[in-house]
This record gives sequence, C-alpha cells and structure tokens, in this order.
Amino acid sequence: MHHPQNLWGYVGSDMLLDTSNRGTALDYAQRGWAVLPLLPRKKDPHFDLAQRAYLSATTDQKLINFWFDYDDNINIGIACYQSGLVVFDIDYRNGGELLPEFEPTYTVQTGDGLHLYYTAAKSDVFKGKLVDGIDIKWKGYVATAPSIHPSGARYTVIDDRNPVAMPKQIREWATK
Repeated sequence: MHHPQNLWGYVGSDMLLDTSNRGTALDYAQRGWAVLPLLPRKKDPHFDLAQRAYLSATTDQKLINFWFDYDDNINIGIACYQSGLVVFDIDYRNGGELLPEFEPTYTVQTGDGLHLYYTAAKSDVFKGKLVDGIDIKWKGYVATAPSIHPSGARYTVIDDRNPVAMPKQIREWATK
C-alpha cells in the first residue's frame, strides 16, 4: 500500500480554512479553476446541475453557491482544459507509480493513487495515457479534494503548492 503523505519530502499546510466542499469549490474558482458539481460519493457529473457535464464547469461563485444550496452533499470536479491544467492520474491498482521524472506540484491523494496537477497552455495536445496506470486528464475533468471517492475514501490535498509547468521529459512523453 502506498502512503505518500511525505511526497517529495514536502509536508503541506492546510491553507484552506473552510474544508467543506462548498468552501473549497469557491477557493478553486478564485484560483481560476473551473468547477463542476458531481453526484455525492461519485465521480459522475450531477446532470441536474451540470447538463453539459464538464462543459458546464464555471468559476461563477453565485452559480457554485446555487449548486450547494440545491444539494450540499455534492462532490466537486475541476475541468482541466478550461482551468489551464493537465492532471496525471496515477492509479496504483493498474500499476501506476510516481515516476522520478515527475516534479513536485499540486497533488491530491485519490481513492487509490494520486492526481498531479501541472499547468498547460490551451494549445497543448496530450495523449490519453502516459504509461499503464497513468492516465492524462486534459479534455475532461477530475474529481478532487475534499470529495468522497466511491470507495468511501476522501480525496485529500497532500501538496498544496501552486501547479507548476510540466517537466520537460514528461511533456515529451505526454504530447502527441
């Protein structure tokens, strides 16, 4: 079992005073990250609130508050492309591992792995997978902290630094 709480020797401070899904979603929107509502304890879009799935993602704080007024238990996702992000989804269950070429960046522990957030230009084009067990989330969305994974585990930020540019070697492997 992997326990990366001390990833890259960094111990993150919990900068978010409000660790509720609503408060965190509003914090993400202030960062310029497009947020979308997901069904409670699931990774699927909440289609009652986001009829166009990740294309409904927004930074509009009034709309985000409306979502939580409608259903305070929703999970939250971040639309990668709209947010200028690319996320590497490392899934231990499928053989994924933290490659030495990855550099420290904003990182979320998932139900069975990690999400590594890097900045990306809108003109970038990425493959769907880096290697077995590491998917590249770019033209879609990721469920994120502090949402509850379908397994019952909570998505947890374990490195709260701002996302950094993708390492050169990873970029070479990840681009089409």
